[in-house]
Amino acid sequence: MKIRKLAAVFCVLTFAMVGVANADTYGNTTPFEAMSSHSPNYVLGVQVVVPIAFELQSFGMMYGHEEFGAPLADNAIFGLYSTDVTNGYPMDLMAVTGAHYLDSVAIYDNLAFTSTPIIPAGTYWMMALYETGANPRMGLLDSSSLVAYWSNSYGAGMPASAPAVSTYLGQNFNYWINGVPGGTSTVESTWSGVKSLY
Repeated sequence: MKIRKLAAVFCVLTFAMVGVANADTYGNTTPFEAMSSHSPNYVLGVQVVVPIAFELQSFGMMYGHEEFGAPLADNAIFGLYSTDVTNGYPMDLMAVTGAHYLDSVAIYDNLAFTSTPIIPAGTYWMMALYETGANPRMGLLDSSSLVAYWSNSYGAGMPASAPAVSTYLGQNFNYWINGVPGGTSTVESTWSGVKSLY
């Protein structure tokens, strides 16, 4: 009986470890049809709905478009902001990446956040700050898609709180966030159950 229990524990933990590698994703992962020409020194982005409590791990994005030639090479910082309930605009910085160099048509899926906070379910803003001209992949087919932005020196990084925000309609970007549901890894939750066997 003891041997059987240990075998079961090994199997459970093996599958749990596999689950940890598979983060959940929220945002725009289906490729859009166009390519933007972003100006430098603006924090600019779009909304994402996160339906559950979520431990943030990384930011993802598509850069350039294979039908429009080589994109501009650029440095970029990405962040996630909470939403101001009074106006629906970006408010407080929840997590931010370090600087990343983008130089080709590619999917950059795991741009790690510098911290991994647990955020509650809600609407957030996926924002990008580019050092020079940039070409993130873009959608133009949804006229109601809301974009928020503000002027911000790249050298200053993303501010802890958004200043006066401007908005416009009609663009969307291939940005998304990756993380662990509920803020509890599969290994941690499974191990709690395993201990109850003894």
